[in-house]
Amino acid sequence: MQQPSPLIWKAFVDKNLCVGCGKCTEACRTGAIRIIDKKAVVDFNRCVCCAICMRTCPRGALTIVPYSFPILQREVERGEDLDEIKAQLKGIGAQLEGMERSIEEL
Repeated sequence: MQQPSPLIWKAFVDKNLCVGCGKCTEACRTGAIRIIDKKAVVDFNRCVCCAICMRTCPRGALTIVPYSFPILQREVERGEDLDEIKAQLKGIGAQLEGMERSIEEL
């Protein structure tokens, strides 16, 4: 039986609502949002799901949605060592905790 992909939450831009005003990029503490072709674009690797962008957007173009790691799921399907994946996730968790502490200090 296939295991579900691990989920985390990330900011998502509704391109139909975004007018590229840039208020979200100014508010984002991690630099995860940029304006490209007059639309906000989220870098999921930098987004820490603080929801500041969502509260800042005057058009309501940003929401927080579940985001899965499809690469991790493919590794599990190929039979990669589960302990190695757990170790990688632990490292990612430690990095996120460090980022959260840095954001709180700002």
